[in-house]
Parts: sequence; structure tokens; C-alpha cells
Amino acid sequence: MQHLLIFVIAFTGWSINTLAAGGGSLLLIAALSYVIPLVDVAPVVTVGSLIAGISRITLSWRLIDWQVVRWYTPATVLGAIVGAWTFAHVDTAWLQVVVGLFLVSAAWQYRFGARERSFAMTLPIFIPVSFVIGLVSAVIGASGLIANPFYLNYGLTKERMLATRAANSMLLQVTKLISYAAFGVLQWGTLHDGVIAGAGTVAAIILVTPVLGRTSPRAFRTFAVLAMFATGLLMVWRHRAMLGMMG
Repeated sequence: MQHLLIFVIAFTGWSINTLAAGGGSLLLIAALSYVIPLVDVAPVVTVGSLIAGISRITLSWRLIDWQVVRWYTPATVLGAIVGAWTFAHVDTAWLQVVVGLFLVSAAWQYRFGARERSFAMTLPIFIPVSFVIGLVSAVIGASGLIANPFYLNYGLTKERMLATRAANSMLLQVTKLISYAAFGVLQWGTLHDGVIAGAGTVAAIILVTPVLGRTSPRAFRTFAVLAMFATGLLMVWRHRAMLGMMG
């Protein structure tokens, strides 16, 4: 029953991920925390995300913006190493709250999809952005939605955005897995659950991608922004007790 739940959660999350340019992995984190031990969530999501990325790249190789990949990849690997060490040694529940608040504020800046762009974006900005995303991804298991405002403001949308983000995430996911293993937080059972999650993500990508092709850029942007908002609220709500103690 647990394995079936993992598959269904991953399938649902990546169906949303495909139509809304993300949110699937963060929703997967929130849902899996009720199914498997919290310490296993980030590694399981990482394995699932790696399998999903391979599937996405296979389907959309020609749509990848390799110029963005060149600026993005080096710093995100360094961030992943730092984040994996942080995950193994520090209580980082507060980071999920920070990410949640960022996503809610980003949705507001886009006026929930009414605005096409919210700030000027250039390639060099991807360097610090990718470092932070790599760190956050290693700590909480995923960070795809955090990158969405930067991709959208650069002008990437729909299939090009998803393909480029998948290419950017490949080395990141591999680095995370190696780092988790090196710091002793990756077990064989976790890998097995991750493969089951990966099967769910592949099924979702194959079945939902044709629907994305019929979605307008405006609708895609609206879905993406709403996914940021909903996921941000979910992450903040999950740690509401901690916020109450701070207050």
C-alpha cells in the first residue's frame, strides 16, 4: 500500500508539474512526509526527480536552451554540495518557511498570471540564483518552483522552459545523490522508494505532455503562478506551529 501511495502521489505531482511548470516536487515533498519518514523525503524526491528529468530531456531535447544551461549548471552543483552537508547536520525546517513565503510573494508580483514579466532578467543572474536553488534543493528535496520567476522573466515558457529546467537539474540531482550517500543519509530502501516515485513521474510526463501542447502561453503562465502560490501556502501552513512559536 505504501508503494502504491508513493506512485500515485508522484503521478499526481508531476501531472501538475507538467501543466504548471513545477510544483510537483514540492507537493510531493509535502505529501510524502505523511507516508514515509521525514528524513527519507528529500532523497526519495531526488531520485524521482532524476528519473523525471531523464524522461523530459528524452522527449524535448531540441527545445533546451543550452545557453541558459551553461550559465546555470556550475553554481548549482556547488550549492547542492553545500546544501547536502546542511541537510545532514542542521535542522532546516525554517528554510521551508522562507521558500514558502518567497513563492507566495512571487505569485503576487505576477498578479497571479496577469503580468507577463515582473523584472528584467539576464544570463549572469542565473549564477547566484542557481547556487541558491542547488542549496535549497539539497536541503528540502526540490526547488524547481523557485526558479520559475527567473525562467519566465528570461522569456522561457511551456515546453522550452520545462526542457531547459530538466537539463539544468540533471547534474544537480546526481550531485545531490552522491552527496547524500557521502554524508550517510541515503539508504537502499530510500532508493527503492525513489524508483517507484520515478515511475509515477514518467507516467505523468508521457500522459500529460500532449495536453501541455494545447495550452496557451497565458494559461501556462497562470498555472505556473498559481502553483507557486498554492505550494508556498502549503509549505508555510505545514510549519505554522514554528511560526507561532516565533511570534
